[in-house]
Order: sequence, then C-alpha cells, then structure tokens
Amino acid sequence: MRIHGRKILGFPCGDVEVEQQICDFYIEEDSHEFVIEVDDYPIEKAFDLLCRNESLHKECLFCVDENEKAFTLYNCYLMPLQIPVRQMKIIWNKCLIGYHIEDIQSEKIKSAEYIVQTDKKYPFHMFVGKNCFDILNGIVHISTDWNQENTNIEGVAIYISVEVPVTIAMVEKIILRLLEIYFLQIGFFPKVEKRRMISVTQKEYYFIEDFAAYGKTAKKNIKLDFVLDTKNNLAFSAIYDKWWGLREKEVVTFNLFSYLTTESSPVREVPVATCIQCFEGYFRIHHAEKMLKFSKDTKNQIKKEISKLLSSSDNLKKICEENGILLKDIITSFNLMSGHINEYSLKDILQYAVESYDATKRLFEYEKKTRISDTMTLLDLFIKKASGHRNWLSHLTEQKRRFIGKEIDLADKKLRLLFRLTLLYDIGSEVTDTSLDSAIMKINKWYDINTLR
Repeated sequence: MRIHGRKILGFPCGDVEVEQQICDFYIEEDSHEFVIEVDDYPIEKAFDLLCRNESLHKECLFCVDENEKAFTLYNCYLMPLQIPVRQMKIIWNKCLIGYHIEDIQSEKIKSAEYIVQTDKKYPFHMFVGKNCFDILNGIVHISTDWNQENTNIEGVAIYISVEVPVTIAMVEKIILRLLEIYFLQIGFFPKVEKRRMISVTQKEYYFIEDFAAYGKTAKKNIKLDFVLDTKNNLAFSAIYDKWWGLREKEVVTFNLFSYLTTESSPVREVPVATCIQCFEGYFRIHHAEKMLKFSKDTKNQIKKEISKLLSSSDNLKKICEENGILLKDIITSFNLMSGHINEYSLKDILQYAVESYDATKRLFEYEKKTRISDTMTLLDLFIKKASGHRNWLSHLTEQKRRFIGKEIDLADKKLRLLFRLTLLYDIGSEVTDTSLDSAIMKINKWYDINTLR
C-alpha cells in the first residue's frame, strides 16, 4: 500500500504551528520515514536540535492525501536536515487511514481482521481452519482461513472477535502473541499485509504498521528456516494461554532471539554467542527452581560459615597486612562472587536443555552417541564450545574452546532449533516426528564433510 501525502495540518514550526503545511511525500509499508521541503523554519530551534542530536516528538500528525482523504501518523519524530532548514525528515510508527483521531487508544474495538504472508502459501496449511479457538478465559475468539481475493488465495486471514470491547493496543497484543507462536513453528515471523479493525460504533480502521520488535524480521520473510509441523490433536487454546503467560514474564531473551533470524553481523560468531546468551537467560528465568544445585537458605548458611572462617584466619590477616589489603574488602568480594554458587553453570544449563524433552534429545542424538575419546562424546565437546563461545562475547577474552569457521553454521542451526523446540514444548506444543527428523537430517549433513574439533 502507498499513500501520496500532500498536506500536514498543525505542522510544528519552532514554537508555533503552521495551520497547513503543503508538501509532497509518500507513506509506504517498507519505509517508515520520508523527507519534506520546508520554508522559514526557525534557525535557532533547528540549531538547538542539531547540536543536541535530538528530534522533535509528536504523538500524532494529521495529514491529507492527494485525493483530500484524511490519514493520521502516530509516534512521529521530526528532525531538520541542514541549516538553514530546507528539508525535514519525519519518522513514524503507525498510520491510520481515513481518519484524524488524536487518541486512537480511546477507541474500543469489537473485532479485527489480519491478512498475513501473501507470497508463500507453505507452510501456513498447518494453521488454516485448525486454529479456531477461545482464549483468555473465553473473552477472545480467533479463527483462521485462506484469504480469497478474486477466487485466488492471497495469504492467510486471521479473525478476532471479543466479548468485551478492548483497545487497539490490546488487539495488537493478541495477534502478536499468535504470530509469535507461528514464528516458533515456521522459523520466521509472518509479515502482516493488511489489518482492519471494527469499533463498537461500527467504524472501520485500516492501519499500516510494523510490530516494533519484528519489523525487520518480517520485512521480506527473509529465509524459510526449518518448518516444524505440530501435531493435530493439540489444544491450541491452552498452548496460546501458556504462551501469553510466559510472555508476560519473558521479554528480552525472546525478542533478542527473534532478531537473530534476520540480523547479520560482520563478525559471524556474534549471533551464535547472542543466541547462547538468550538461551541461558531464558532458563534462569523460566526454569529457575530447576537451575539450583541447592536452596538459597543452604547457600546463605555456607557463605556465613565461610565468612566466619575468613574473619578468624590468622594467616589471611597476615597476608592482608603484608600487602596493604583490608580484610573486610576480601570478605565483601567473597560474598559478592559467591552469590551464584548454588546455580547451574552454562554448561549445566545446556546439558539440561538437551535432556529436557524427547525432541531435544533427538536433536543431539548423533552427538551423544558419537565418542571422540574414552572420556568425551561429541555432545560434551559441543557444550564446551558453546560455553566458551558465550564467554568469548561476554568476557571479551580469547577462549580455547569456541566455535570457529564452518563450525558456526552447525552451532547456529543446532542452537536456534534447540531454543525453538524448548519454547514450543514448554507451552505444551509438540511437533511431528516427520518434520523434526527432516530438520535434524538436514542439519546433520554438516558432519558428512566437516569435523567438530
């Protein structure tokens, strides 16, 4: 969709507003910014913004297109491009087509329709017609179908209806959580092509917007990662509700993990190290009780007894005196460093993750049964390298054991699939043996011509 804008009403020009700024710009889905020509913008204001490297924020801008139809841009940032000012760049987050509404979140929505992913039919067959379910204690109903445009299938339609009217933000959160589950299953974040919402007053709202966390992830649907078909007999309502609850607690690690599907790095090792870091964070948050070797009370008792020993040690006191060290500083350092003595190490967490489910065990079955010495399996080596690889990024020190060269491709595929499987099984979803075996077979082909050392 493309909108040819010709006017901005109430345009901020320094400390005043221009009633009608005549300009020429385009609103496009793939670019949430544009540049307009301006005259007589106050030099003092522009100089102040440029020197501070800041922009002017506006909650909304009322605009008019070439056909005199209204549209509104939300969460906008305006910045002068030079002095004297002849051009200004405007960055926007959301576009409402057909209306000038300042506080869009005040509108109450009763139903919505989203059209996703029009350029790839596969693998959406696993969702269409199967995901008709109620969520959030029966307040929300969701159904899916192929979107028909002139008898041709043009993407997947997701329909949402609510028993109690909700805000636009809530509708977007509901659909976002569904698309995140799709992401775990199909390996990329589905692109939203169209979105339409109907208010309690029967107004129809059409939006152009990228989900903040996934704009780049969905842009071209990048590459098709390993598709994991889910079993047909699963209670999707329960799966959705578990994911909703998990995401209320989990924010950073999943969002960061989702970026790894598209964001490239000039240093190829960085995405793998980031994935491992996300993995560790997820388990420490969502499997916290199982990540402890012994209780917090026991840990505190041990620390207390060791602190007593340190305080009463004549030899330690002598060493501190001879070297100008305060004994209390040593005890304080010990208390700080020993705060995690009862927690699993990263190696422990990775081992635990592999052993958590039958599916995750199968992903590393080859590594587990392949011995490289009398005391070490290929899985032991993989986990050691993974731990060293994370330490390489977090500590910025060279590690003897980390993934290098072609090993990065293997680590990337294994670890990302391990994370996806973990998340799916944690919320009660299960994948078919056929799709899992197919993914594992493709990944393990790496060993045909390479060796993990």
